[in-house]
Amino acid sequence: MSTPETTFRHQSALAEYCRTGKYQAIPGVRGQHVTHYRRLVYNVVDDMLQSAYPLTHNLLTTREWNALVQEFFASHPCQSPQVWYMPRELYEYLSSKAHKLEKKYPFLLELLWLEWLEVQLFMMEDRPAAYTTIGHIDTDPLVLNPEYHLQHFEYPVHLKNAKQLTAADKGDYFLVLFRKPDSGEVTFMNLWPALVAMLEILQESPQTMPALVQQCCAAWQLPVTPEVEAAARDFVSQALNTRLIIGFKTKH
Repeated sequence: MSTPETTFRHQSALAEYCRTGKYQAIPGVRGQHVTHYRRLVYNVVDDMLQSAYPLTHNLLTTREWNALVQEFFASHPCQSPQVWYMPRELYEYLSSKAHKLEKKYPFLLELLWLEWLEVQLFMMEDRPAAYTTIGHIDTDPLVLNPEYHLQHFEYPVHLKNAKQLTAADKGDYFLVLFRKPDSGEVTFMNLWPALVAMLEILQESPQTMPALVQQCCAAWQLPVTPEVEAAARDFVSQALNTRLIIGFKTKH
């Protein structure tokens, strides 16, 4: 008669086989059929990783991708009970070690992180914010979309095909990823550093565009010029159109 302990032990043995492919006889399991369990489970993992990381899958050779998935599947004890979260653990697995793929692709971790951020933003819980779409860009305080993430990269993984990246591309790149409130679509905008500072100020509280310009120029010790004001206005207009800035502060 089976006990909870023996059942757990047998289930763990089957799970271990599915992960590693190394089979030890398990009571109640037919050896000639057990390979089907592993194939089905492996395919689920592989499909989820390909869905989460299509750019990385396209970058790596078939051999490199298959070896990486098999290594991750066999070596990493996934912790999250949420299946959609599992792909993040591939990023964490590679981040925890000096993997040989990083020598060939020094931007690999950044590419994985970019792709994971898109998944994470799409799946994140809603962050409601009070705002109105009625207002004037020059006078009314602007409300930043709260469903966003600011990111700095050393490689332009968000701008170039990964297969075309070289050591000459290494530098400083800034972007913001955000989820549009109406459609749920996740998109990004490339930024220069002063615009990062502008978004960080808006994160603290709604501000008018002139106030943003004044604070950013003060932080960067720059004069407020018509050119700076025009550039800021262009950015705010674009941010309103794309819903990075979702609107204006409501009036009470």
